Amino acid sequence: MLLFMTLGNFSNSSYSPLAPFIKNSFLLTSAEVGLITSVIFMGAITVSLFSGFLVDRLGPYTAIKISFAIIASGAVIIFLGHTYSVLIGGYYAIGFGYGIITPASNSLMMKEYYPDHATRMGVKQSGVPLGAAFSAAILPIIALNFTLRGSYLILIIMALAIAIVLPWERRKESGQRIGKGYIKDLLSAGRSRPLLAVAVAVVFLSWGQQTLLTFFVLFEESKGIPIIFAEALLIVLLAGSVFGRMFWAYVSDRVFRKNRVHTLSLIMAIAGLVFVMFNLNGSNYALAVAFSFIIGMNAVGWNSTYVTVISEIAPRAKVGLFSGVSLMLTGMGTIIGTPVSGVIRDMFSFMEMWTVLGSALMVMSMVFLFVGSKYVKSSYS
Repeated sequence: MLLFMTLGNFSNSSYSPLAPFIKNSFLLTSAEVGLITSVIFMGAITVSLFSGFLVDRLGPYTAIKISFAIIASGAVIIFLGHTYSVLIGGYYAIGFGYGIITPASNSLMMKEYYPDHATRMGVKQSGVPLGAAFSAAILPIIALNFTLRGSYLILIIMALAIAIVLPWERRKESGQRIGKGYIKDLLSAGRSRPLLAVAVAVVFLSWGQQTLLTFFVLFEESKGIPIIFAEALLIVLLAGSVFGRMFWAYVSDRVFRKNRVHTLSLIMAIAGLVFVMFNLNGSNYALAVAFSFIIGMNAVGWNSTYVTVISEIAPRAKVGLFSGVSLMLTGMGTIIGTPVSGVIRDMFSFMEMWTVLGSALMVMSMVFLFVGSKYVKSSYS
């Protein structure tokens, strides 16, 4: 699952290190760059409506095979296209395919490792920043030497290889189809108070994460930092995220005694504070490295705790369903928040953008601490 999360997000996060090349190639504004992130999550939200069916009924490996086939098709669209609208369409397909991987991997991890799943979930989720780090390290070099189109050729080859190699699982419930039973389960999950409490909080974390990943390189460039070093700082940020996903999983189990609400609230508060302080980070390279690691550890490293609590509050047979619904709800933070961040940047500056984002996260951390403590309890059985 770590391998699939890594390779899946290698494609899904390609927009971040390639943002300067995309912006220059298509002559985009910051708001238009932010829209790419929103479109990716719109694809993930679309598939989340039935990802639970794919995972819980067809099996996680079959679902992952399908996901990489769709990711490959999205990369093909971008590779063959020449306009911004085609680029948007390709990234929608990539997001659609990637949205299946997390529910599939969550389901398998809970089946294999419960109740000793939290740390392993953190290791599995570290594949997300690892994939983004590999993307940041490899794709800009390819774009510089073989044009932007060459970067997407790599995505096509990788995704197609996985889709071809993975076998189809034997389906135990091959006769079942999406019908009233599945729709009823979907609506029931959407009305779950614990799920809604976590999802609303993570909307803000998702907004912060995707704003950071979308504009980080552009922000560092705006301070006069060369693009190569800015891309290196993105790798440092993602390394912090890898550490954070395992660190917070450990802290959640050992320090907070599996209280995921307290852990998520603390992560949100720290992330918000660091976003506000991000404005203090000038062109000092040593300070930039330190800030990049710390902000990655918190503003991106929260994901392992989030997927753990979602998997715990879901009934045993519905982990894929609950994971899909949660992704649909939390994706709103990216779809709405990232373009809003781009508009704030275009109207004012990066300083105002980080301040608004950080302040919202600190306020929400207190709200979630109160609401989450009331509703979020494990129901996995």
